[in-house]
Amino acid sequence: MVKIPYVINDTQFESLLKHLKGKNQLAAKLMYYCGLRVSEVCKLKPEHIDLKTRRIFIEESKNLKNRYVPIPSKMLVDLRDFKPLKTNRKNIYGAIKRIARKMKWNISPHSLRHSYATHLLEKGLTISEVQYLLGHSSIQTTQVYLHTSLDKIQEHFENL
Repeated sequence: MVKIPYVINDTQFESLLKHLKGKNQLAAKLMYYCGLRVSEVCKLKPEHIDLKTRRIFIEESKNLKNRYVPIPSKMLVDLRDFKPLKTNRKNIYGAIKRIARKMKWNISPHSLRHSYATHLLEKGLTISEVQYLLGHSSIQTTQVYLHTSLDKIQEHFENL
């Protein structure tokens, strides 16, 4: 059985951001708003960010795959003068886990990416679109994000 990471909502994410500073805050935003992996955040370069087309080029990520992800409006200011974060996975992971423990949440950096994917599916993107945005080679990898809350099921049921 696959363990499903905890999904946070926008309000919880804003609370998390209030406790993060500088590059750790930017890293968290890139994972939650753009669905990047921690390793992708660490490798991000200024030339990978195109504010005109509102896309980030992810170069040779997992399995050496390249892809583009859209930049949401709320990230444009943060990325205007982007400089490499000069950090590593361990530092980002530690910063987010410390805050999560204080808030009594069982989340990790991957929970931010998981929340991104879950929110996209809830808003109507297809599983294949989410697969592309996450850079998954197999649709089976993406299917873990198909879980949904009972509240969402109830909402859809009521609209039938």
